[in-house]
Amino acid sequence: MRSSLYISSPINALLEGFYRDDITIKTLKKKGDFGIGTFNNLDGEMIALNGSFFRLDLDGNSQPVSGGMKTPFATVCHFRTMMAEEMATPLSYPAFGQQLKQLLPSDNMFYAIHMEGRFRSVETRSVPRTENYQPLSQATGQQKIRNFKNVAGHLVGFYTPAFVPSVNVPGYHFHFIDSGFSAGGHLLRCEPEHLDIRLQIFFTMELTLPKTLDYLTASFTRDAREDLEKAER
Repeated sequence: MRSSLYISSPINALLEGFYRDDITIKTLKKKGDFGIGTFNNLDGEMIALNGSFFRLDLDGNSQPVSGGMKTPFATVCHFRTMMAEEMATPLSYPAFGQQLKQLLPSDNMFYAIHMEGRFRSVETRSVPRTENYQPLSQATGQQKIRNFKNVAGHLVGFYTPAFVPSVNVPGYHFHFIDSGFSAGGHLLRCEPEHLDIRLQIFFTMELTLPKTLDYLTASFTRDAREDLEKAER
């Protein structure tokens, strides 16, 4: 049976500053064992790997999370390797980006991507706890940067086709966690030395629409692509 990609809420709700929802980690675990997202009030970056869910706080430090914690946005799946690749030589960040572009059989599908290996450098960010209604592009303006040097770890993330920017972050979206599962964050840049890469292709997607009053009464007029470029890159 083919597994599907699960998205707990469309990204356009987060762009509007709707930072609270009732989807719990317990619910996410039923939908997948691998993924990324955030927590209510943007209170930490989420990363899930091999069924374990972690919260990366404002300083980038990692803690396991309880099943009762809630998320306004997450993307998860039951990860099953369908393709494997290797990046065997050190790469600059621009060269890494070029290698990523060559990984995918098609730009028009969804992919889950797990990369494990060593990095000369990794730059991540986390954002501070934020109350509702401050647009995401403003909230990320207060982000805190953390730099890692000569580190082993994991990149967990997804590729989303460009034609659905209101549903998920278009292009590549990764979170990083070190091999000791002690620290990480939303990936901004990296320089890999050696990576083992596994990909899963998705032909179906499940999307939950929020039932909050904010979402039900919203008028989504923002340019999702432009706002995501400011917030995520």
